[in-house]
Amino acid sequence: MANNRRRKTRKTNKVIETISNKNFIIISSVLFVIIVICIIINVILNINENKKIAEEQARIAKHVEDVYTSVEADINDSNNYKSNSIIRISAVGDILLGDSLKEYGKNSNGLYGDIFSNISKYFSDSNIVLGTYEHNINEDNKVFANAIRESGVNLVTLAHNHALDNGIDGLNTTKNYLEEIGIETIGTYAEEAKDRVKIKEERGANIAFLTYTYDSEEEGINVYNEETVKNDLSYAEEKADYTIVLMHWGDVSTNSANDVQKSQAKFLVDNGADIIIGAHPSAIQPMEIIKNSNGEDCFVAYSLGDFTSDFKSENSNLELILNIQLYYNAQENKVSLYKVDYVPIYMNDYGSKYKENRYKLLDMKTEIANYGTDESDLDKQTYEKLVRGIDRLNGIVQK
Repeated sequence: MANNRRRKTRKTNKVIETISNKNFIIISSVLFVIIVICIIINVILNINENKKIAEEQARIAKHVEDVYTSVEADINDSNNYKSNSIIRISAVGDILLGDSLKEYGKNSNGLYGDIFSNISKYFSDSNIVLGTYEHNINEDNKVFANAIRESGVNLVTLAHNHALDNGIDGLNTTKNYLEEIGIETIGTYAEEAKDRVKIKEERGANIAFLTYTYDSEEEGINVYNEETVKNDLSYAEEKADYTIVLMHWGDVSTNSANDVQKSQAKFLVDNGADIIIGAHPSAIQPMEIIKNSNGEDCFVAYSLGDFTSDFKSENSNLELILNIQLYYNAQENKVSLYKVDYVPIYMNDYGSKYKENRYKLLDMKTEIANYGTDESDLDKQTYEKLVRGIDRLNGIVQK
């Protein structure tokens, strides 16, 4: 009886063992098939992702080419008969130094130059590089001002809403130090138009620069009012061949020019402004051509956004370098607008894990074109931000 039970037990165990082996084989086979399917899906997804990236890169290259500058081709073309009479002016937006940028924008040597290493080449052939220096200089941040000068900026306006954050002494210290290191300034208040209007001679032509900020009770800077503006423009027309006005105006964080900006732009053009370049909103705003009373084209860029900042929004980090070429006809003693284009750039924040070199201005088109190659260190998230940014920028500027 016991032997029968043992034989039955052995048979049962053998059956269980056989079933277990079959189950193992089935499960293993199923897992193998699933792994193979996953590999195939992953390969297909990678192929589709690479195809999508290539299509995006081709689309952006085509979409931006008409407005994206080619500095070497434009400036070094010795066969261009106008080349010796072209005045090249580049402009950027607000130059800010927030706490995070101040602390983490430096390299291991305590310098800020790496921020501009990708984009300063676009200033190298410019006669004048304009910006808005929107913070006060003290002993603690002079090294940043030096980096701005080394990047190529050589003329800034001080007429803005932060000019007197440290009082009139802070404004004077800022002005004096910038001029000491080779950055000319405009925008501090003076009684006479001749002292408010800066006239620079470039390639035989006299270019006048005027600047104003929106209504303010503070003294010491040029505040927009029609009487002052009209007097300054009249003086500029008498003494210069061309007039450029830098305006600090508009609503913060919006990509649209408001009615006040449009009204003031019309007044400026009606009274002699040839070009108007705006800042303050920390966001790109549209550009347009306005005809003056003589039927001549007057160019308006309502806002160039920021140049340096540590804001968190993609809209604020989306920027451009505006390039303007003026043609001076010496025989007629006349300056005219020859060409306008821009370089899309992006202030990238590499994240809090970086304790130095955290911020860098990226040449957007080049970075997008190089993505996925050995020349790129972009992660996918940054790449997608740049793609969104290019599309957004073109939608705003070409509206």
